[in-house]
Amino acid sequence: MPDTNPLLQHWTLPPWSAIRAEHLGPAINVIVADNRRIIAQVIASQTEHPGWDDLVVAVDEADARLDEAMGIIEILSTVKVDDVDWLRESALCSLTADRYRAEKAANLALYRTYQRLANSSIAASFDGQRQASLAKILRKFRLSGIELPTAQQQKLARLNRDIRRLEQLFLSNLEQASAAWHKRIDDVTQLDGLSAAVKARLALNAKEAGHDGWRLTLDQNTYRQIMTHGQNRALREEYFTAWFTRASDRGRQPDKADNDPVLTLLVALRHEKARLLGCENFVQFRLENRMATSPEQVGTFVRQQAALNTPALLRDARALNAFALTQGIAPVQPWDEDFLAEQLRLQQLNGALKGLRQYFPLEGTLRRLCQFSERMFGVDIIEQTSAEHWHESIRLLEVREHGQVIGHIYIDPYHRDDAADYAFTSALRIRRVNAEGRPSLPIAHLYSNFPAATDEHPCLLSHENLRVLFHEFGHCLQHVLTRSPHRNLSGISQLGRDTAEFAGQLFEHWCLSPEFLVWLGAHYQSGERLTLARVNTALTAIGAHTSRTTAMLLMSALFDLQLHRSHGDGRSIEQIFEDVQRENPHLQMSGYYRFAYGFDYLATGYEASVYAYKWSGVLASEVFKRFQREGLFATQTGRDFREAFFSPGDSRSLLNSAHAFLGEPVNAQLFAAATPAVTSD
Repeated sequence: MPDTNPLLQHWTLPPWSAIRAEHLGPAINVIVADNRRIIAQVIASQTEHPGWDDLVVAVDEADARLDEAMGIIEILSTVKVDDVDWLRESALCSLTADRYRAEKAANLALYRTYQRLANSSIAASFDGQRQASLAKILRKFRLSGIELPTAQQQKLARLNRDIRRLEQLFLSNLEQASAAWHKRIDDVTQLDGLSAAVKARLALNAKEAGHDGWRLTLDQNTYRQIMTHGQNRALREEYFTAWFTRASDRGRQPDKADNDPVLTLLVALRHEKARLLGCENFVQFRLENRMATSPEQVGTFVRQQAALNTPALLRDARALNAFALTQGIAPVQPWDEDFLAEQLRLQQLNGALKGLRQYFPLEGTLRRLCQFSERMFGVDIIEQTSAEHWHESIRLLEVREHGQVIGHIYIDPYHRDDAADYAFTSALRIRRVNAEGRPSLPIAHLYSNFPAATDEHPCLLSHENLRVLFHEFGHCLQHVLTRSPHRNLSGISQLGRDTAEFAGQLFEHWCLSPEFLVWLGAHYQSGERLTLARVNTALTAIGAHTSRTTAMLLMSALFDLQLHRSHGDGRSIEQIFEDVQRENPHLQMSGYYRFAYGFDYLATGYEASVYAYKWSGVLASEVFKRFQREGLFATQTGRDFREAFFSPGDSRSLLNSAHAFLGEPVNAQLFAAATPAVTSD
């Protein structure tokens, strides 16, 4: 009798509504047991003369089956937070999957089989894609400690388990600390400066909590609104203090959710792991698959970028302090800076930003973004309105080329209290081609974390929201437009952070282009289009007083770098942060600032990698210059971009792709030190 468990059935799109808690454990147990059997058969049959299909493709298919099932479970877990049975079963599934993956990573017989294939005469005739895929498999094994003595492998396995547990605890503490703080507002004048839509959302928060008035919570969207638009200085200070003391000794629940000991131990274990694998520190370990060649190069790059930003930072600070005096604010405090910068923009540029978001409703903006992508990359993007989903707000886009479906993108637009409080793109399925030549089509999931629309207030995008949407959609296109047949090359989850962030950074550039925004924007009620003069003035306003944001990113990157590079020098986390601040004296920080313990990048895969945002941003700026020369809507340039960056997947370096697209090597001095020469692919 066939198994009716929906997680064990073949699916084109996940059967979201059919999956229940009782399906989880049995499905994952069956998949793991099947994978163990497949690997044993592969090792037994491929010992003498391993082949691509019977080794690489067979194991890859097994891995994909587990990853896709776990991906479905993880997404559904964001909307089943009150289902105790589901939470228990999903946690057990995660444990089972993690144990299996660790077991596979330590399978020496499997590793030797891959080595024999790599050293065989048949491998010499592999194309560049197969060679890159095989090299990546072997590198992953080596970085998992496969060549260590047994005792050290066991130690590494314990370290990996403890690191994962501490990362989860760090994020859990942060989530708990954020949920513990809220503020009831009974006098609406305390919310002066906030838009009607924001006030309506805060009123809905209060209603859901069972009281009248308005309710503030600690989340990204509310933080931006209070800090940028809130006229009540005391409220800004209170909110700022709550935000930057989350999960710390100064937070609301220091005895329950203090991330200081968690992060201290986490950094120590990461350092121990790196040393066990032959690296000087965790930064060096993380650079194994990156463009940067050393921690020293990354540090020099970050400091070089900070130095380039300093003149603007000082100029903006002088202007802000002078303006503050006219507003009766002295001295300027950290909770004043975003507000004053916004007020100064409004005054200097005649309210150029006022009402701008009315020209970028989510519905129309997403539609035109799809039209633009169709034109540039030669595809069709069709919304499927009858497909299943896991939440009522989910949208599904089907991507076609030459009439054939080549991938799907789920759009998950709105912030949910029990989902992540940041935008991200994840890979639900990665493109691959099986031994019979049949492709499994990629599926991307875009979560944009925008404030939810209501009947009275549609979702209208600020320019910052617009950049988030374009950034994440760039990731999605990179995921679905690849032509690589190999799973470990074609998915965005398979890329190093510098490569992974490149497409998102590049897509943001269209949001900074006047010609493009004129084409993109249309008033959500009247359909009125923006004028070029209005857009130019708005972009001038948007670009004004942004040096502090750049400085904060670079300070964060330097702190992340120092934290993971300097373990063992006797400094505490706070001392490292203080030393980094001394390198950035023009950034004003409060004495109670507890930045590190609320910095989720330290536990979400960006550890020792925060610099990658700026690194990939510098490269994206260079690449975008070709679009500026040849036209923002130049279809051939778009096709060339797809062929250079998206189609090959991770089979060649980002620098090689940039060279192919630009027709010349990228200036190595942009990255503060000599970069490896471009090689043929």
